[in-house]
Amino acid sequence: MKSPLLIILVIISTTALGYAGRQPIMAALGVDTTTTFTIWQYTAYRGFWNLLLPALVLALLHGPRRVFDELGWNAPVLKGLLAGFVITLPMLVGFAIMFAPVDMPLNKILLKFYTGSFWAGLAEETFYRAFLFGQLYRHGRVPFWLAATAQGLFFGMAHLYQAQDILPALGIFAITSMGGVWFAWLWVSWRNLWVPVVVHILMNAWWGLFAVDNTALGGWVANGCRVLTIALSIWLTIRELRKQGRTAWVWREAVPASPRMPDARLQTAHPVL
Repeated sequence: MKSPLLIILVIISTTALGYAGRQPIMAALGVDTTTTFTIWQYTAYRGFWNLLLPALVLALLHGPRRVFDELGWNAPVLKGLLAGFVITLPMLVGFAIMFAPVDMPLNKILLKFYTGSFWAGLAEETFYRAFLFGQLYRHGRVPFWLAATAQGLFFGMAHLYQAQDILPALGIFAITSMGGVWFAWLWVSWRNLWVPVVVHILMNAWWGLFAVDNTALGGWVANGCRVLTIALSIWLTIRELRKQGRTAWVWREAVPASPRMPDARLQTAHPVL
């Protein structure tokens, strides 16, 4: 097993490369990321930076056979689908009552779902939660709250493009950063990455299906529905934890030996920050 310090350096460096180096590298390759991608170009772009790059790094750190485990993809998908749908029901129902559906052709709605919901949920949960947070927390031996906050900050910075002015930018940064911490807690609690993946996908999908807002900030009604979704997720997650004889203070646990969240320190309780 690689040393925790090496894990931390490699993971942070890779994340920084993806955040700050992505555009210069693409520009050097002659790809203008400010123009509109075709669907295949977008798929390749997202697939490389958010899935293939972390997979290659994890293969070097832990061996090719452990890549899917380390990415969190070996967890039961059906459970994640069901939990994610139930958790996001307050947003679906609330938006359906309070807002009109978006007025656009079906093909554009499907394209918006593919780029803004499906890829956002799959790519960002894989990269920020499984790769950045998961590696720092489980293999880098970074305390839960420090690892969760670090990935939350990166996650927040990745959404700053949604605002042009300072106050909306600060609001989007705060909401998405806290959202990143919440997603990390969901993953550790359920021991199933597909739960935050599906929650992320569907929250974005309901947001895009109705005439709510084009940014992560939203308005009072939209954020009220979002708060209800978060509250429901906490209640359902605590119920799930109690069934397993666990508590909501998951950062005090040792990571279990499981293909869904592979063991990095089975006999050592997590440090509490």
